[in-house]
Amino acid sequence: MVRQILVVDDNQPFLNLIHKLFSKLKDRYAVLTCTDGGEAVELLKRRPIALVVTDLQMPNVDGYGLLEKIRRFFPDVPAIVVTSFDKPKTREAVMRYGARAYFTKPLVVEDLVRTIDQIFKEQAGGGTLKNASLEMFLQLIEMEAKTCTIRVVNEMTGTQGVLFFRDGDILNARYGPMTGNKAAYRVLGWERVTLLIENSCVLTRKGIQGELQAILLDAMRLKDEMGSGSPGQVAEQGGDASSGDPVDGARGGSPDELERLAELVVKASGNPDAVEAAAWAPELADKMAALQMFGNILGAGPLKAVLSNRETDQRMVVMGAGVPARLVVGAKVQKESLIDAVLDV
Repeated sequence: MVRQILVVDDNQPFLNLIHKLFSKLKDRYAVLTCTDGGEAVELLKRRPIALVVTDLQMPNVDGYGLLEKIRRFFPDVPAIVVTSFDKPKTREAVMRYGARAYFTKPLVVEDLVRTIDQIFKEQAGGGTLKNASLEMFLQLIEMEAKTCTIRVVNEMTGTQGVLFFRDGDILNARYGPMTGNKAAYRVLGWERVTLLIENSCVLTRKGIQGELQAILLDAMRLKDEMGSGSPGQVAEQGGDASSGDPVDGARGGSPDELERLAELVVKASGNPDAVEAAAWAPELADKMAALQMFGNILGAGPLKAVLSNRETDQRMVVMGAGVPARLVVGAKVQKESLIDAVLDV
């Protein structure tokens, strides 16, 4: 598995050096960079960042502010500090803020890589399970009163979530910026997963409502409702990928399915910003049916999707034989990538 590492520093030559050195390790790590803590927080919300390397002295949100944000909202993401401002008690202060390691500049990159390797080794110290039954494994954690952090990787989409346990009690869950019960329901709804088990948990307070068995039952019920397209179902996603407007089952499929289609395009293109908007488009169902009928006459087989070049710097992809999904895709995404994504549907 290639892990995404975020390096935060306002020194562009240093970022360029990091990019160059880590390019030799691209089979293990993919490096993202930004120049201040505020931008880093936004990337943490949108990308499955596995580890953060940060400077301390930066404009806008500095390294201390970023460490505090990580501790509050992304507690499973380890942070390493690299700074040239090595003052007395600085190391002690950043460790108190939750940093896992501390380096001073000029940096010996080999030492940094060894530390990163060790952190990821510890994250899977309790083992790695592929194609695991998440529900059964979690019940085993509860029965044996284990304290651990479980990183859950959705094998179909590559997305990740985290579950926190202390003494067999589920304390919290995280999926992107989402936490608590909402995040737990999303993660527990995944079918094929790989589990990475870390034999520790940074959390001590419960941030989720209910016990594990009740949460598992609720997750199963919500999953069944989404799968059945219940008319009374209210979902989160709406007119575009970032909207919070409710959409009911009569207007489209589940938000998970819409998210899956968008993630297929993102994965095929290799561009995290490939999909600019995504929404169910029932108004296009008749047009898609007419195109399918025309395709049947020509013997073209089942219609997978329609690709449209727009007058703006965008493409539009309409997928689906039932209620169509409409995805607005950036013009830089190659047509071949879109075709690969559609063929995976």
